[in-house]
Amino acid sequence: MPASLLALKKKIASVKQTGKITEAMRMVSASKLNQTEKRDKGYTIYNDHVRQTLSRLMSAEVVNHLRKEHVAIDEDSIGKIDYENVFGLGIVSDMVQARKKINSTGYLVITGDRGLVGSYNSAVIKNMMGLFEDSKVEHKDVKVLAVGSVGADFFKKNNLNVVYENDSISDVPTFDEVLPIVSTAIKMYLNGVYDELYVCYTHHINSLSSAFRVEKMLPIVDIDIGVKEAEAHKDLEYDIEPDVNAVLTTLIPQYARSTIYGAILDAKTAEHASSMTAMQSATDNVDDLVSSLTTKLNRARQAEITTEITEIVSGANALK
Repeated sequence: MPASLLALKKKIASVKQTGKITEAMRMVSASKLNQTEKRDKGYTIYNDHVRQTLSRLMSAEVVNHLRKEHVAIDEDSIGKIDYENVFGLGIVSDMVQARKKINSTGYLVITGDRGLVGSYNSAVIKNMMGLFEDSKVEHKDVKVLAVGSVGADFFKKNNLNVVYENDSISDVPTFDEVLPIVSTAIKMYLNGVYDELYVCYTHHINSLSSAFRVEKMLPIVDIDIGVKEAEAHKDLEYDIEPDVNAVLTTLIPQYARSTIYGAILDAKTAEHASSMTAMQSATDNVDDLVSSLTTKLNRARQAEITTEITEIVSGANALK
């Protein structure tokens, strides 16, 4: 067999093997997408209720009670507080107090830990670089909390101030995995590492589309629930048991946790969808390439057969 035909056969076999790998990766991503989508839909209901309850209380100015009863925090005691379980009145009141001057902005950025996910990571990074430029124009220091190694590595290489990084989030994240991130983000805010915090991530719309989102997490000063609903709850009086402090010191930390966990869960769902789409595209490209190479191989064979027939006919005519 001529070297060209043998090379084509080897290349076709190699491409087919690659196609098996990309198809397997597509199926794995589809399985993970199914899991995170189910969890995301269920959690969104809880998250919406927490947000709606807090926003109604804010509209009715119940939260102002905490602002009026603001308790200063002893900085020496901050590191001793268990943020995952205990939020005192002083801590919660600081979370709903807007600072007079914003010198530094924190961005909790959620990316993936690997490649082969299409434009998922690059889209987040591109949008973040635009936000960082805007912060520089406003003369605000940028502090980055990076969830995902792709974003962390990129930001560090570009000399951005990465104050926290976490690359241990699983493909189907649990609530417990997010608690250390929440406690660290709140602790840094209370310590004055930044004066406001935004959560930046990719929102999953469907398997083919997603959208970049930026949500303000701290301070909790304004939660948009719509003008009509806000007006409807503004003049309502609430009966709160056991008391306002007990309810708000439970509800506000729940809101902080749910915001970050919901964002991470949403981002992971978008990542799996992007990975599944990318691997499907790669598999389709493999099929197209195999078809093209097979056509090329058949033509090469035809040319070889034609040449052989021509040589035989020429030899037979020469003997006459």
